[in-house]
Amino acid sequence: MRSQFRAMAGRIKAAASAINSAIRQTHAARLAIMAANLRRALPLIAMLLLATVLFCLFLAWSSARSVFTVLSPASPTGIMAGIAAVVVGVAVLELCAAFAIIIMTAALQLAYDTGRHCVLALLAIASALGLALMASHLAVAGMPAFAGAILPTLGLCGLVALTLWFKRAYLRPAYPGFRDFWVDIVEARHVLMRAAHGE
Repeated sequence: MRSQFRAMAGRIKAAASAINSAIRQTHAARLAIMAANLRRALPLIAMLLLATVLFCLFLAWSSARSVFTVLSPASPTGIMAGIAAVVVGVAVLELCAAFAIIIMTAALQLAYDTGRHCVLALLAIASALGLALMASHLAVAGMPAFAGAILPTLGLCGLVALTLWFKRAYLRPAYPGFRDFWVDIVEARHVLMRAAHGE
């Protein structure tokens, strides 16, 4: 009896390990791993990565809910609609996370090739364009549009915060938190490579 219990526990442990390994290989898990690995060295970047994960989850949940709503009338029990919604949600989550990793890889390569001044200029331009678009949208639609665009607003606030932090951390040696731009880029690329292998 005890040997059977041990064998069952071993099988359960092996199955849990296999599931954990499979989850860690997903792109969404890699983003979360990167955020966890960078939380101390680059906390603001880690928060942006976490925000990216949450945004991917939101898109996946929205897609799954839409699919379930469309298929529910044709599925009396709701089981098939639920299965289809889960499949679509997982697919959207993986596609969004994979696209985010590709964008980050390209952004790190661009930052390494161009240097901190060019990166700051690009961040400043993106922030200015985002603020201009937000102001234009509010002028046309009014304040209710601001409440209905929470995610874009949070994303814009994050971009502005990143721009201000970048300028202080990499271009002002007198700043107490001044950092070495090239060292951080190399470290971020290493973290990205490790996360790509599920480490």
